[in-house]
Parts: sequence; structure tokens; C-alpha cells
Amino acid sequence: MYSLAMSEVSSPFGKRPTQITPTLLSELVATADAIATSDAATAGPKWGAMHKALLKAKVDPQVIMRLVAARDAAGLALLIRWLRGEEIAIEAKPVVAVVQVEIEVQRSAMRAFRKRLRFARLDAESRLGVGPMSSGKRNEIDAIIPPREFGVEVWEALVAAGRLRREGGGFYALVNDDVGDE
Repeated sequence: MYSLAMSEVSSPFGKRPTQITPTLLSELVATADAIATSDAATAGPKWGAMHKALLKAKVDPQVIMRLVAARDAAGLALLIRWLRGEEIAIEAKPVVAVVQVEIEVQRSAMRAFRKRLRFARLDAESRLGVGPMSSGKRNEIDAIIPPREFGVEVWEALVAAGRLRREGGGFYALVNDDVGDE
């Protein structure tokens, strides 16, 4: 039976690649050192080389894109340490206190959210090739970015109340999809 080490379960980098050759590891370290010592104007090709080397090492592509797109040298250093087999301490995210929001504001926000979701679905269904007279394909929109008229604290209060759920990237979805097809 295979069990994961604690560092693999709680790692921000996903599952550790099984086999990394020493030459590939030394290439990663050399490229990371070159990135750390160069200025931002000349680091572009070095980040491209790092991207290719991380793909060879079979690191999770989402982790690679997050590090390379953000040009995160500190995150890259942590990744290299993790690939070497070192244990990495993970910082606990601070718990966000939910602000009390009035019930009327929550109701108004839910109405605006449902309306925005309904319009997004109608817009998606009005395109060519979607609808009952063509392939019959329905909309696939489950989550949206909430209306800006209400602050983040309102949406987080609705998540805490169990009416919405976070989908990541600023998107929220209904817990019970009761928008309807009016």
C-alpha cells in the first residue's frame, strides 16, 4: 500500500515527481541561480529555459505557470528546495472574519446575483449553435463574478450563510441552483 509523505499531502506544489535525474536537478539549480542574479530586463529567456526544465522534471503544469507567469523567484527557490527532497514549512492562511451584513442587503445581493447569472446564461444560449433548434446544447455557466455594487464582505457573508460557494478566481456559484429558466 502506498502512502504519501506529509510534505506531499500538504505541499503547495502538488505531487512530487518520482524521478528527477541529478543532471536535470543541477540544470534547475543553475537556471534558478541565473534568474536570481539577473535583472528583470534580461531574465525573460532564463524564465523560458526554467519553464522547459520544469516541464522535463514533470512538475505540475499549473504550478509551473503560476511561478513563471508571476516571475516568482522566491516561489521558484521553494520549488527547487522541494524537488531536492527538503521539507517545506507551509504558512497558514489567516482566517478572515466574516462581517455581519444586514439581511436586506443580503437579499438584495442575492437578487442581483441571480439576475446576473440568468442574463449570463441567456447570453450564452443566444449564440449560434446553442439552443433547442440546433444541437440542443444547454448553457454550461455555473459560476460568475458577482455584481460590483456589493462589496466582497457581502459575498463572503453569503458564503458563510451557505447560500453561495466560492469557485476560485473571484467566481461564486449558487449552492442550490434555483435561478430558473424564465
